[in-house]
Amino acid sequence: MKIFISWSGLLSKELAEVLKNWIPKVIQAAKPFYSPDDISKGSRWNNDITKELEDTKVGLFCLTQDNLESPWIMFEAGALSKNVESSKVCPILFNVEPSQIVGPLIQFQAATKFARDEIYKTVSMLNDELGENKLKTADLNEQFEMWWPRLKENVERILFATKPTVKTTKRSTDDILEEILQLTRTASINRTSGINELGGIKSENLSPVSRLVAEELAKAFEGLFEVSIELNNEAFFRKLKRLLIPVEYIVKNSLMSVEDKEARLTKLLRNSDRINFEINKRAMELLSAELIRKKIDGDVN
Repeated sequence: MKIFISWSGLLSKELAEVLKNWIPKVIQAAKPFYSPDDISKGSRWNNDITKELEDTKVGLFCLTQDNLESPWIMFEAGALSKNVESSKVCPILFNVEPSQIVGPLIQFQAATKFARDEIYKTVSMLNDELGENKLKTADLNEQFEMWWPRLKENVERILFATKPTVKTTKRSTDDILEEILQLTRTASINRTSGINELGGIKSENLSPVSRLVAEELAKAFEGLFEVSIELNNEAFFRKLKRLLIPVEYIVKNSLMSVEDKEARLTKLLRNSDRINFEINKRAMELLSAELIRKKIDGDVN
C-alpha cells in the first residue's frame, strides 16, 4: 500500500523522513513515498511525484508552524482529494493546533497531534486500508509498542534541536506570491505534453483540476490582490499580473460548478482591470514627474 508523505520546509522534511523510515517497521506492507529533493521552489512537482499522487489514496501531511500557508501542501492535498470518499488524508501536527489548519486539509478527518494515542489511531487507519492483508490487532499493537519509543525519541530530538531557531512569523506576501506563481506554472507543465500560446499548456491534453485546488489558488490570488492595494507597489502589481493568466486558466479547467467558475472569473477580471489601471497610473505618474523635473531644469519648453 502506497502512502504519500507531504512536507514543506526543512523541519517538516526531517519529520517526514523519520515517519517514512518508521512506518514500515510497524506495518511491513506499507510503502511510504517521500521526496527528499524539494530544496528549491518548483523542484518537487516533477512527473514522478505527480504520478505518485495520482496512484495514492492515503496521505500524511507533516504540518509545522512554518508551513501552514505553503501552497505546495495545499496543492498536494487537493490532488489527493479528487475522490473525497475514498481518500485518506491525515494532517499530523507538530507544535500546531487543529484550529490553525486551513485550505483543503480542513475537509478531511480530524488532524492528528503528535501524541501516542493519536499516532496509534493513524497507524490503525493505515492498517485498515490493507483490507485482507492487514495485521491482526494483537500483532499491530505489539509492533506499535515496540517501535513507538523510537519514533517519539527521534521526533522530540528534531523538535528540540530546531525549537530555538523556528520562527512563526508569516512569510512575506512576496514570497507567497512567487511560490504560487511557480506552483501554477509547474503544475500546468506536468499535466500536459503539448505547447501552445498559453504558457506551454495544450488544452486537449489537460485533465480536470480539483475544485479545491482551483478555489485555493483563486482565494490566494484575491488575498494577495487586497494586500497589493495596501502596499501600493508597482513591482508587486506586475507580479500579480504574471500570476493572473495561469490562475484564470486553472479555474476555467477545474471541476468547479459553472456558477462558481463564473463568480471566480468575474472577480478575477475585475482584479485584472484594477491591476492594469494601477500599473498605467504609476507609469503616468512617473512620466509626469519626469516632465516636471525636465521643465524645472529648463529642458522642456
